[in-house]
Amino acid sequence: MPVDDIPGYRGVIADEWFERAPRVPMTKNVTRSVLISLLSPLEGQFVLEVGSGTGAMTVELSRAAGRSGRVTSVEISLIAAGLTKRNLERASLLDRATVIHGKAPEHIPGETFDAVFIGGHGSELEAIIGACAERMNRGGRLALTSISPRTTDRSITFLENTGFRVGLWRLHSSCGHKTDGDWIILGNNPVDVIWGDR
Repeated sequence: MPVDDIPGYRGVIADEWFERAPRVPMTKNVTRSVLISLLSPLEGQFVLEVGSGTGAMTVELSRAAGRSGRVTSVEISLIAAGLTKRNLERASLLDRATVIHGKAPEHIPGETFDAVFIGGHGSELEAIIGACAERMNRGGRLALTSISPRTTDRSITFLENTGFRVGLWRLHSSCGHKTDGDWIILGNNPVDVIWGDR
């Protein structure tokens, strides 16, 4: 079912809507909402994503880019790439996104992009940021997430050294869940959101 047809649907999609697989990471809804806001406006934009995981951000980016935009996602895991395609199909957004099964930075296409989101990088962090920066249009924004202080430091250092204007938010979010007639609050892992402007 297209996500816009879900009764009562508003804003980013609930985490529970997405098809999941063991050991395939997913950017949680609070973080997705922050990232979409930081990368906006995305309507009609060409967006590059590195590391789609479950495809939750791929779906959100494709929705935000609209019919005149395009999302290209590079994902090293064959399982995750397939899962991303299935979630895009469930949301009726396959026509707005291309999922490339391959390793970044080698398989990042040579075209240029208006916005970049890096959700996964492995040990190739600086090489991936550099390759993305080379393909970013002037005035574009690159955003990435980190759950490691070392990755955050490396990202900020590299972005600053390559001429980006850098910003950082650390998100400590919690979400309410109803159980047995009462509400409980469950915390998400802290996530650093780093962005750079050209």
